[in-house]
Amino acid sequence: MAMVQAKMATRQHTRNQAARFDEGERSAMTTAKYIHAIDAVGRDDLATVGGKAANLGEMVRAGIPVPGGFIVHTGAYRDFVAANGLAGVIEELVAGIDPDAPPQIAATAEKIAAHFAAGSMPKAIRDAIERAYTSLGGPPVAVRSSATAEDLPGTSFAGQYETYLNVSCCDDLLEKVRRCWASLWNERALAYRMKQGIGHADLAHAVVVQEMVDARRAGILFTANPVNGRRDRMLLNASWGLGEAIVSGDVTPDQWIVDKEDGRILEETIADKDTMTVGVVGDVYDSAVEGPMRRAATLDTDGVNRLYRLGLLVEEHFGTPQDIEWAERGGEFFLVQARPITSLYPRPARIPGRPGLRAFVNFGLLSQGMHEPLTPMGEACFLQTFVNPARRFDRNIRTPDDLWWCQVLGGRVFFDMTDLLREEKNWEKVLENDLFAEQEPMTARALMQFLHRNREAITAEPSRVTRWIIGNLVPFLRIGFPMVRNVLYGRLFPERARARALAQWDGFLVAMEEDLARARDREHRLDIILWHIGEFMISGWATLCLLAASFGKYKKARGIAERYLDDLSDFDRIGQSLPHNTTTEMGVALMELAERYDGRGETPGIDDPEIAEFLSQYGHRSIQEVDVGVPNWWEEPEYVCDLVRAYIDNQSYRAGLDAFYRGAEDAERAIERIREDLAAAGAGRKATRVANALREYRSVFGLREESKFVLTRLYDRARRTLREMGEDLVSEGTLQRAEEIFFLRPEDVRAGADLRSIASENRAAHARAWRMQPPRVLASTGESIYAPIEEADGTLPGVAVSPGMHEGRARVLQSPREGVRLKPGDVLVTRATNPAWTPLFVSLGAIVMETGGPISHGAVVAREYGIPAVVGVAGATERIRDGQRIHVDGGSGRVRLLD
Repeated sequence: MAMVQAKMATRQHTRNQAARFDEGERSAMTTAKYIHAIDAVGRDDLATVGGKAANLGEMVRAGIPVPGGFIVHTGAYRDFVAANGLAGVIEELVAGIDPDAPPQIAATAEKIAAHFAAGSMPKAIRDAIERAYTSLGGPPVAVRSSATAEDLPGTSFAGQYETYLNVSCCDDLLEKVRRCWASLWNERALAYRMKQGIGHADLAHAVVVQEMVDARRAGILFTANPVNGRRDRMLLNASWGLGEAIVSGDVTPDQWIVDKEDGRILEETIADKDTMTVGVVGDVYDSAVEGPMRRAATLDTDGVNRLYRLGLLVEEHFGTPQDIEWAERGGEFFLVQARPITSLYPRPARIPGRPGLRAFVNFGLLSQGMHEPLTPMGEACFLQTFVNPARRFDRNIRTPDDLWWCQVLGGRVFFDMTDLLREEKNWEKVLENDLFAEQEPMTARALMQFLHRNREAITAEPSRVTRWIIGNLVPFLRIGFPMVRNVLYGRLFPERARARALAQWDGFLVAMEEDLARARDREHRLDIILWHIGEFMISGWATLCLLAASFGKYKKARGIAERYLDDLSDFDRIGQSLPHNTTTEMGVALMELAERYDGRGETPGIDDPEIAEFLSQYGHRSIQEVDVGVPNWWEEPEYVCDLVRAYIDNQSYRAGLDAFYRGAEDAERAIERIREDLAAAGAGRKATRVANALREYRSVFGLREESKFVLTRLYDRARRTLREMGEDLVSEGTLQRAEEIFFLRPEDVRAGADLRSIASENRAAHARAWRMQPPRVLASTGESIYAPIEEADGTLPGVAVSPGMHEGRARVLQSPREGVRLKPGDVLVTRATNPAWTPLFVSLGAIVMETGGPISHGAVVAREYGIPAVVGVAGATERIRDGQRIHVDGGSGRVRLLD
């Protein structure tokens, strides 16, 4: 109610303030060539006036106070470019720019700017601008760029183009318009467009000319908190003078956090404001703030409240959170700019019947260490692994859309954990589960901190979990009985259990092949793919249960040893060079390939029989293994050849093979030492039981990777089938290229209409999602938590997962494709790893990852190779510079920056 009243009051207050022209002036300006009045444009005019001007026009129409002025539309820019022959010059200069070469970008921008400066202003454009400026009365004006790719959802271009303040004569105005046009091609804008994947073709620049607000105070209002993503909060900044000092970062402004629902001030921070921007004729400059004004609040409660109400109107009008620049003169507030806040991570949708604050965890990151977004078809296949089990409990569940507790946001899968956490006594139980504690403990810490901060809201509703379990006891028993039976079988007959598990996993692949061979049509093939991938979640887990008892032997053996021994360091060697590990075996196969090629003095090629033989076993692997939409090594064999060449170039395969074979021997000697030490400590028969348990663990734990190995083979078969469907759709004229099928969803394929525009839109959305940093925890308010809050002590804290210390040069990699940059002894710094990274581990001195836990992929392989590793280091790829020397302590979980 308070929010609605605030909106109504503000509309009434601002209804007659927006326009500064009489009707005659507005009509003349609107009909003049190259010129529009601000209130004559809106979102439909984006192509001719650009994002900034369109938004200003929308605000004027909504009755929001905006300084008067006019727009030099994109037709003027295009005619200036044409009159001076610049189109071909620009096209030639920007062609082939390397986005990773800042000096080249800067040099190109400088050349384009020189061409704009040398160009002559056509008389028709000059006359139109002069008439529009004269109609304003010739006051000081602000001249701002307004590009056709600016202030759009997903791309703000904030600060990329030029703005000029206090322009005070017509000649200067014409020059500033020319410079604004040139800024479309400045260094910042060129680099930003390339980073965002925006092309340079058909761009144009409009220019907004507004009466200068000689502000006593100014600032920025965010209608959602851009720091933590909360949509129920506004963040307001203010300082003395013009807003330029805040925008440029020259002053620390006052700040208020405001509750969006009722306008209450939740936080107030009054800064020491030592600088302010003031205007003089034709320019602005920074001036020192003297006396008590430095620490005086720039806004009182009424001022904060008035801006809050304006913010509500602006957000309501545009429908999304806004970044608003404001200025105050003579007691009146004016909004000089509004753009979408593009840095916010998507907010979870409200779930009917489940009110209040809700907590979501990033399941892909938690379970797979995945930072990358899923392709649309990859998303459908991944979610199918939850649809099939959920259908056992509710027959109405048919598609991922029916999973109320699961949402795909920014291409990542988030699970709603709220109902599991309604009772505080369960928090530790849930977060000590192996999925959290062993796979990604940083997520557990971040979630626990969120729960403690929001205890009252989370525990306000009663838990529904117990009632739901009781109501679904029969389905639980049907699913659980085979798992319990397999656990017991594995406990009694570990060797036979291992053989049975391998046979069952092979059976999944055979069954999928047989069903696809009987498929009636395209839709039937699609149904078969989804069903088999979904069933693997249930049947695959049941199979894994055959090995569960042996997996737990390590913990039990260590627990016994802790009661007798002080030194447990030999336990760190037990996980080295595990047998039956398909991921490690793949790495060994690559090293052996390198050894053979190097011995013959040859270089591997993609058509070599030895490469083909390797791919026959491992070609289904890829850099994103649970996304069916990502090409695998079959399709990109050059990646495998690059790995082999890298091994040969740095000779790391020799040390890698030696370490692997030595690791198995070291592990056996460690087991024997543990047995002897326990016997000497009086453990009696327990010493032998511990040794036998550790040997059983070693014989089975390597098979932990087999489940995912089989799943990726299922994904490979699904990918080949889907690609065949894509080729059929191309021949039917509904797709442009076969691989575009991975940017469709199953329902699109079933619809059978022209799918080209859908694939194109989804590909663009996927590219935008790639640029988003995914949070570990996401709240229904939009709050995005990327890492737990840690106390700083001069080091980067993480989770210790593989013991040892190493000091070396950091290599910050985003993809295993960059592995050719690694040299022996380097420290790999990355966000997360999967089996595609394993071949790179051979030559590493240490590993640092942003995500993961003791049983995540990188940790297991690091221990096998005896490489120190620390995971869960928040922001490691940004806080550690490529080439920087660092010290990694895999025993304490600390990373120290040395230079």
